[in-house]
Amino acid sequence: MRRAVILVLAMAALIASGGSADSALRGIDRERIAADLPVIDGSTSTRPLRMLIVCEILDVSCAWQELFDGSRRVLPALNVSIEPFDAAVPTSGTHGSYVALAEGRADLILTARTPSDDEVRLAASNGVEFKITPIALDAFVFLVNAANPVEGLDLGQVRDIFSGAITDWAEVGGDARPIQPYQRNETSGSQVLMERLVMAGTPMIDAPDLMLMSMMGPFDAISGDPHGIGYSVYYFATHMLATDEIRLLGIEGSEPDSTSIAAGEYPLVTEVYAVLPSGTPQDSTARMLRDRMTTDAGRSVIEVSGYVPLPS
Repeated sequence: MRRAVILVLAMAALIASGGSADSALRGIDRERIAADLPVIDGSTSTRPLRMLIVCEILDVSCAWQELFDGSRRVLPALNVSIEPFDAAVPTSGTHGSYVALAEGRADLILTARTPSDDEVRLAASNGVEFKITPIALDAFVFLVNAANPVEGLDLGQVRDIFSGAITDWAEVGGDARPIQPYQRNETSGSQVLMERLVMAGTPMIDAPDLMLMSMMGPFDAISGDPHGIGYSVYYFATHMLATDEIRLLGIEGSEPDSTSIAAGEYPLVTEVYAVLPSGTPQDSTARMLRDRMTTDAGRSVIEVSGYVPLPS
């Protein structure tokens, strides 16, 4: 986690200085977008990127700040009103933001997964089709307590743990202790990624007492549970939390880090998406921002946020 802390501090200095604003927004009508600021909803893990985008549009200094619970957020300077950000950057979570887009309560969303079948059906019932554009790279990662001696697993072992076929850490090279496999709620982005990328149709154990309802849930549970294992996305785990009590497991012999993610070596690389209703007008401010994120100039704001940019 210390590398993440150093990176966060470096990012804070760059963001606060406004160093990326001109390069990221050159050629875009900032005044027009500021006057007609779209509602940019999304997953919890994309909030720093969404905040940074709005900070640059409004030409406001913003920086990473550590909150009382150890989490980190990008927030505007203390002398700046938070009201425009509250309106422009709600965080409904992955499922909630897809619902908001389908129901017309958001103009653009940033999420760490594509929509579920239920979300697509909801959108269709409202006459909406999602236009999905990859803008950055992330990864799906597994979390254990820092005291757990297990350094890595293969995907088959992970699947067996969460399906109940493996129940003790000794079966995967650890101490003889029962495994506590924490899960996320059904509609969360993490849970959908777990089912799509790892379980691949294998049912997970029915363990309501191990169900966690928030992004912070696995970190809070596992930091105090040396028997626990859970999952999240790399960006949230390394940029939005400050804890030395959690480790990320290697998967299939590859450690999750920005280098292995960029190279595609880590086996659970995922994408971050900008999503619009397909009928969004060409000259709308939401579409202008989405289009800008796919250009070389737009990559700078993604890099500053800490996400791994897509290859050029």
